[in-house]
Amino acid sequence: MSEEIIKPIDVMNNDELISVLTVHKENFNDEYKKKVVDELVKRGVNLEEKFKIVKYKLNLEDVEEIEVTAAHEKISLLKNPIDVIYFINYMNDSFAIQKNDGVFVIHHNTPKLGFSSFFLDSETELKNSLNNFLTLDQWLPEGAEVIEHWETFAESTSSAYILRLAKLMDEINLSYCINSAHLVRFNSFNSPYSIIVPADVIDEAEEVLLKIDELKENLHEELEAAEKKEDIDLQLKILLELESVTPEDPLVYYNKAQLLDEKGDYQNASDALIESFNLEMNNGTVDDIEDIENYLVEVVDKVENKSNILHCLATISAFKEDTDSSFEYCNKIIALDENDAVAHLQLGYHYYSNTEDDEKVKFHFKKYIELDPESAEREAIEEILKNI
Repeated sequence: MSEEIIKPIDVMNNDELISVLTVHKENFNDEYKKKVVDELVKRGVNLEEKFKIVKYKLNLEDVEEIEVTAAHEKISLLKNPIDVIYFINYMNDSFAIQKNDGVFVIHHNTPKLGFSSFFLDSETELKNSLNNFLTLDQWLPEGAEVIEHWETFAESTSSAYILRLAKLMDEINLSYCINSAHLVRFNSFNSPYSIIVPADVIDEAEEVLLKIDELKENLHEELEAAEKKEDIDLQLKILLELESVTPEDPLVYYNKAQLLDEKGDYQNASDALIESFNLEMNNGTVDDIEDIENYLVEVVDKVENKSNILHCLATISAFKEDTDSSFEYCNKIIALDENDAVAHLQLGYHYYSNTEDDEKVKFHFKKYIELDPESAEREAIEEILKNI
């Protein structure tokens, strides 16, 4: 018998009784299971009703409830390898599905045991496995191999780059899974996106990086030819391709900003320039900060969405230790959007470091925690709030 269920039937709760008839049924004989059925009937518990409704969510959307019979239809919502559909069964285990080009990636998670992952190349087999999971039956298909060892193949701040790698992996029939805010299967990666492969194919996956280098070289040659023709639209098209191949190269975004400025597209030009600046800041090599600041000041009144520019100007001011200007920009951001969490965080630190206005410190820090309760800054902020 199961080690988890050792109490008399009449004192077991409903979930324990249901598990005897489902997930743990191989551990009990028919006579014992009949007694459990009788007990559930006596309590008025209908198993079919229990398994009629299932919870699910797509990516970061809110959890919804649907009938189990409609669960299969949701698989069609998977549009690219970053998408994830979660199904949550009666026992609160989750069954997350990603879809690569020719294979489904399944991640089963239980609060007690954690993750196990495997691949399925048949939608019919997937639907059968999902149905068994939702009804607490044997969900791991016969012959499916749980991947014991995974390796992080690549990480990036760019989803476009990760999807580009995924597409190349599809072309050489390599199976993989993708980590993102939609699915954190592994907690070892440092960037918002990473692509993970079974450990035994990591060497084979290196071929993809060679293809990326070849593609990068070809795109730079095409860009030079487009520059000689002075074809701005073609240059922008090639730079967009380069973004998905070299997402950490600030020069790509800087060149894009210049071309968009020539076209009078100040909104997208400023966004590209800010991306270039952010990458340089991450690398610790910002050489033209004055030029970037002057340009953003010049165009801020020419664009409809000003928040991105104001955030960058606040960062530049803080970098230059111009606290008054940084404070002013943060207030302008709040005037545009009173629920801008980052601006509240920066104002909280400003009042804490430069004034004795404890009420303002409390207001902005508490607002920030309300807007971003999972922030890594939360513990430090709560310590400050305790001491003022």
